[in-house]
Amino acid sequence: MDICTIGTPTFMTRVETWECDHNQHWNVRQYLRCFQQAGFVARDMCGVAPTGVLTQHTRFHRELLEAAPVEIRSAVVGDGPFAGVCVHVLTSDGRLSATALDHVTGLGDLPVVASDVVKLALPRGIDGAPHRPLASTVDTHDMVQHGYVQPKELDHLGGLSLDWLMGRIAAASSDHMGRLGFTPEYVREHAISRMGVETKMTVFAPVPVGTRLCSTVQVAETGRKNITLRHRFFAADGTPVAVSDQGLVAVDMTTRRATELPEFLRKALSDNP
Repeated sequence: MDICTIGTPTFMTRVETWECDHNQHWNVRQYLRCFQQAGFVARDMCGVAPTGVLTQHTRFHRELLEAAPVEIRSAVVGDGPFAGVCVHVLTSDGRLSATALDHVTGLGDLPVVASDVVKLALPRGIDGAPHRPLASTVDTHDMVQHGYVQPKELDHLGGLSLDWLMGRIAAASSDHMGRLGFTPEYVREHAISRMGVETKMTVFAPVPVGTRLCSTVQVAETGRKNITLRHRFFAADGTPVAVSDQGLVAVDMTTRRATELPEFLRKALSDNP
């Protein structure tokens, strides 16, 4: 069975020019938006009400450029450690682009698929279990201030949509990596950038309009070509809101292939673990 043909269609769109980023491909936040929509559709098809906690584990397999058609199909994993979890498969012209595990159960009306068929959707560099709840914090040291949740950022249920949360993650990541020397100027001069390959996000409860968000970011893990950043989000009063692990790889923008992390970055990380 082909992973690109499993399940039931749950969302369809296309890549718009204004949704592409500085790497000239569809921005990661658009994938998260579409996977969240597919999850809402899948729940509705199965008569399952959305719950307060949302965990989505996304892997990115192939870039998409402007005007590319997009389809998401959804199924339920039938066996293994993720049995019962919803899996979303995003394709373009029959080719795999991204996948997501949506940690919701009870979607028995969706087709069931063996875990080996969707092995490309299973966690690789980031642990697959949902994040544990965070401890409350009011310490503002090293906090990134993200402003207030705006009405335009809400999903149809009144909570902050994942794409807008991802936008804040991207901004915090850029700031953190820039402080380590991986700046836009370095990217332009050396044609070495970074791209997301895997992201796990857990939102502990819907985040309403007017919430003032702040976050912390730290390096959770590094490899020869990759780095994982941990983002923790809080409301202004210290209430935990969400947490995300963001897996990035260094990319040679000439070949569009993964390459080793810049030497200065490896040194900076070893000096500041």
